[in-house]
Amino acid sequence: MKLLIVAGVIVIVALIFLYPGHSQIKALYIVDATQQVIVTRFGEVVAVKTTSGIYAKLPFVDTVISFDRRVLRIDAPPVAMPDKEKQNLVIDSYARYRIIDPVQFRKTLQTENNATSRLGDIVTSALRAEVARRDRFEIIGAKPIPGETDEGLPLIEGTESRSALLEAVVAGVRLRINANEKTEGLTVPDLGGAVTFNIRLTQEVLDSDNADLDRNPKTGITASDINITSGPDGGKTPGIDVIVTGFDPATNSAAFAFQPDETPEVGSLFRVRYFVERDEPFGIDIVDVRIKRADFPDSVTPTIFTRMRAERNRIATKFRSEGDEEDLKIRAGANKEREIILANADREGNQIRGEGEAEAIRILAEALEQDPEFFAFRRSLEAYRKFLSQQTTVILSSEADIFKFLQGPGTGVAPAP
Repeated sequence: MKLLIVAGVIVIVALIFLYPGHSQIKALYIVDATQQVIVTRFGEVVAVKTTSGIYAKLPFVDTVISFDRRVLRIDAPPVAMPDKEKQNLVIDSYARYRIIDPVQFRKTLQTENNATSRLGDIVTSALRAEVARRDRFEIIGAKPIPGETDEGLPLIEGTESRSALLEAVVAGVRLRINANEKTEGLTVPDLGGAVTFNIRLTQEVLDSDNADLDRNPKTGITASDINITSGPDGGKTPGIDVIVTGFDPATNSAAFAFQPDETPEVGSLFRVRYFVERDEPFGIDIVDVRIKRADFPDSVTPTIFTRMRAERNRIATKFRSEGDEEDLKIRAGANKEREIILANADREGNQIRGEGEAEAIRILAEALEQDPEFFAFRRSLEAYRKFLSQQTTVILSSEADIFKFLQGPGTGVAPAP
């Protein structure tokens, strides 16, 4: 009987420790190198394990909840955001984070799916705030410079502005995961033609933590935290630049100033944005934020394509014009070279013919000097050949010089009749 009891106990213990089924009935659990685990007992955290190994727990009572300890990624949805020039850009971004406090993470976000949704909104909010302070060239990290490429396209120079943007976004996300973003509505007072005014800030605004975003050291509030959301008639107003000029601790008032040509109407509603530290932080750390794509909205795509086609047509026309100009230059050069070659050839031909004729004259002169009668005889034969070969009838006096060699062979004088 005792053996049966002992055997039963051994079987039960083996099942508790080795049963491969539901982890709730196990007494042992494994934490691998990619996990961090919290153990709860009736909902209360009793243990946190962040190193790999085999650990024991109370079966049926303790619950093991594991979280990934690796760097996790969230993809924020593409959102249209206005830049400093009020031009919308569709920005697609992602962020990477790490769970550094699994207890706080479970208490505030509970699951990684919830974290993805919540952090996606936070990343979008921080990115929107930073994009609104920059133009599109700062956002894409490039700026146009004077000149064109060989293809006629504008020159673009890379800058460090994209890195500065992402660093500011990371700081903004870190601020938002540790503090709640709040807003307070204030009304523009009657400025009486002035460009400065004071706003009394609540204690909550004064106690807010905006230092991570390089805010005013006394109030934590700067122009980027203040937006005019509507005019006195409730309609939307264009963006107005606001400058923080000072703070009066006696009255808890911040001094603000406008540009002279951007003074808002009396009664316009301000929205002051500030941050208050969370009672329960998320227990995560933002590793990085990156922009995958920054592009114009689909609504302006046809306009962009039209401009691109016009630009390409301009470049094509320019290339054709340059080609025609180069063609004329080549043809003019070839014609000029042809005329030069022909002129040189004529000059050299005339020179050679002149030299030949001079040589012929010299030879004939020498022959004439050696035997004048033979020379006269030879010239007469040439004359006979020219006019006698053409069957031409010539009526001349018999006393003509041309007949003197026909009158008597060897004498040069014709016999008497």
